[in-house]
Amino acid sequence: MICQMYYPMHNSFPKPFRFAVGDRILGECAECLKAIVLANAVDKKNAQGCAEGSAQVRRVRAGLEVIRGFLLMAWKMRFLSHGGASGLLTHIESVSKQAARWQQWFEQQALGT
Repeated sequence: MICQMYYPMHNSFPKPFRFAVGDRILGECAECLKAIVLANAVDKKNAQGCAEGSAQVRRVRAGLEVIRGFLLMAWKMRFLSHGGASGLLTHIESVSKQAARWQQWFEQQALGT
């Protein structure tokens, strides 16, 4: 959902910002999606798989913070409307909370609790 919301905004950024920062946002989105797929693919029945899943979800959470920072920069530079920023940041917050719960689950499974 974040990628779908962001992409139309990306195309409206000024060209220098779009290539310097906007492409990094798209790259972070792609890395987050990759980490989600990898976390989902781990063997959830053993501690090592759960530890790897937790590490992948940690990457997702870090990527979301990078995306959040870039979007705030775009908003402060007035390349992103208040409504656009608000909508995207709300979704990022929701995904971040879900990822935190997912990471906690992986960590509990890795510890055997």
